[in-house]
Amino acid sequence: MCIPGWVVALTVDFKATKVCSGNATTLVSLSTPRDSIRYLLWDLNGDGKFGDAAGDTVLFTFTVSGYHNVGLKVLTYSGVSKAIYHLIGVGELTVDYTFNTGCSTQPSYFNDRTIVLGDTVSSYTWNFGDVTPQSHDRNTTHIYTASGQFLVKFKVVTTAGCADSISKTIFIGNPPAVNLVFSGDTLLAKGDSVIVSVQGTTDSLLWSTGQKSSAIILKTAGNYWLRAFLGGCYIQKSFRIRTTNYGADPVIETLFTPNGDGFNDYWEILNLSKVGPCDVTVYSRSGEKVLSRTGYANDWDGSFNGIILANDTYYYFVRCLDQVLHQGTVNILK
Repeated sequence: MCIPGWVVALTVDFKATKVCSGNATTLVSLSTPRDSIRYLLWDLNGDGKFGDAAGDTVLFTFTVSGYHNVGLKVLTYSGVSKAIYHLIGVGELTVDYTFNTGCSTQPSYFNDRTIVLGDTVSSYTWNFGDVTPQSHDRNTTHIYTASGQFLVKFKVVTTAGCADSISKTIFIGNPPAVNLVFSGDTLLAKGDSVIVSVQGTTDSLLWSTGQKSSAIILKTAGNYWLRAFLGGCYIQKSFRIRTTNYGADPVIETLFTPNGDGFNDYWEILNLSKVGPCDVTVYSRSGEKVLSRTGYANDWDGSFNGIILANDTYYYFVRCLDQVLHQGTVNILK
């Protein structure tokens, strides 16, 4: 025992076991030197009063999970006192997760929504309900190779050993079976257009052009795609339209759709800026002149006397800067 009135470097500290809600926490003093200590007093509710327990080791069950401010006060035989506080965690967790509507052969997304109190997570385990390996990521993706219902179990374990899990049944659908049909060649030449249409059952469609119709008309080269949706699933199909060199001749559209949707609403000479100005005349099948323009500006909307003409084939005559007469047919498709 130390001589009264003299204390050698009093150090106050303690440790606590990690526990889950409902279990007793063991609090152990690490204070030194032990032979100088007369009293060890505990503040277990964080109120600043050291009257809740006494002794080197204390067992205490916190009624609420989370972090608790616990203090230890040490008094020596010489009358010196010191105190220290630590946050002591009592673990509790409620496991949950969210997921998107999934489709076979496409990623399904799973996101952790677990609530953890008084502890930290040590492991995550996903069981996807098929024969594939488990995942131990917090948030994960998974690709199912077939459609159907799957029981997905998500388990979380904390550093204190608290564990909880949840299982949910999810439905994985099949992407729609669709085909693209091309009316015309995907190698465009001299104002040709190609109609791309969809065959198959779908809920909705979205083209890379922004259109949502079952068929679109393309007149320029490029890479395009279609997304077809059915029952929350979708499939994407990509295709390419190429074009030949325009050369010195006018490149005149053979098809346009004056329906006011903002796409292909006007009949155009595609390289007008290079070969113009151009004079144009258009006749109906019956020989009636429905358009006559000098210095055409790619602005005919298919109307005659203020009314949009019927879907049909019309005959054009175009003479541009080189004074060569070009003639052919143009189709209106609303």
